[in-house]
Amino acid sequence: MKLYAPNIHLFAFQLYKSSNIDLNNSSINQNFLWNTGDEIVNNTLNKKDLHLHQQIDVNKEPNNPRVDLLKDTEIIDDNYAVTFDGKIPLDQNQDLLIKGFAHPLRLYDSYSLWLNLRRPEKVNNNHTDDVDIAFLRKLNSNNCLIVKSNPLFLGQTLLITGWLTGAKDKQITQQIANECLKSIFHGYPLPPFNRQGELFGSPIFEYGLFSQLANYQHVLIWLFVDEQADANLNKCQQELLDLFFFRTKAVKAFKDSREIYKALDLAYRQIETILEQLPKIESSINTDLEDLKNKLKQLPQLSLTYTRLLRNLEDYQNTIVINTHNYAERLQQIRDFTNSDITFLENFSQKNSPFFQQQITADLGYFRHGSELLSQAIDSIRGIVEIEQAKRDRSLENTIQILGIGFGGGAIVSGVVVQHIDKISQPLAAISPDNQPHPFFASLILSIIATLLFTALGWCITKRR
Repeated sequence: MKLYAPNIHLFAFQLYKSSNIDLNNSSINQNFLWNTGDEIVNNTLNKKDLHLHQQIDVNKEPNNPRVDLLKDTEIIDDNYAVTFDGKIPLDQNQDLLIKGFAHPLRLYDSYSLWLNLRRPEKVNNNHTDDVDIAFLRKLNSNNCLIVKSNPLFLGQTLLITGWLTGAKDKQITQQIANECLKSIFHGYPLPPFNRQGELFGSPIFEYGLFSQLANYQHVLIWLFVDEQADANLNKCQQELLDLFFFRTKAVKAFKDSREIYKALDLAYRQIETILEQLPKIESSINTDLEDLKNKLKQLPQLSLTYTRLLRNLEDYQNTIVINTHNYAERLQQIRDFTNSDITFLENFSQKNSPFFQQQITADLGYFRHGSELLSQAIDSIRGIVEIEQAKRDRSLENTIQILGIGFGGGAIVSGVVVQHIDKISQPLAAISPDNQPHPFFASLILSIIATLLFTALGWCITKRR
């Protein structure tokens, strides 16, 4: 099977500023996207050096939300892309000319790279020959079109276009699309088939499932049957790039929300464990007061972390809502420009994105209950601690009262005895049946007896209270 003038379009996106990532960290490559473009061209066109990052100005028009980053000195004839060409060996006897361009932009808080590799429709004003679908693998040497992971990387869309070569091909378009996919992803896991439809009158096939987000690759294969699709693609290039950008932002937000979901689920389980332990704590509060106080120190930190995770989940939902709105606006512009049926592109904003939002709304409804449980746990433990502390304080107060009464009463009696001790002149002698006790012993014994009696009296008074 063959195609005429196949094109590969890579739309890749990277954050250039983020509140969640330390961009001053030397381990984070902020030129990741531009280096990726260099690597793809270098691998595909026989070590051709693009040096893209040297031809752009990332600080250009800092207040503009959409900026073509190519330096003014590099712009020729209002072309804001870096063009290049080279030859790829078709076999031992023939080389094929390949052309392409790299269009660097800044879109809001992100960098965008639109990289194109194509077999031109004409060379020296002559139509080029059809190429076998297997030729596509030469445009993805070492699977370089599959962008590697990076903390700043948002995602990508890979669009493959080509002209069908005959009437027979129109009957086997899905087979042709599948062969294109196999050629592009040679030696790499194939993205699963998602759906098919028509765009501007030509069949288009989408690969990649959101149920496999961990390994998600978004691939579109668009097979032209006439000039309408190609003309409309050229007419709304900017809007299509924006469309893929907003789509990528929404998908990345949903993917990140799944990580927040896992963290919230773990925190929720911790809260439930604490609540399950509360009856055991109540039964042993006399010995676990310090443990309860430690929990009161730990729970507010857990509550802070839990609240932050909930806020992050809400932020991701808002990100999806905003980018879906922007996506819908670009769809309307494409509809106005082309006056065509774009139902295929509407699927994301009408089905996929609402599913993302509903899923996060359900998650928030479930996990907000965890905040209530956490508040209940804190209030319950605080109440137990206050009750136990009050009991211990009251016990200490009673002990002080008893001892105060006892020692006070004993001191009074001792004082009375001491007032008369100077009237006694007996010598100090050991106590015996033949000798009367010395006044010193008498005073001491009477004081002790009085202290004990008054202590017992104090105990009876506090017990009665």
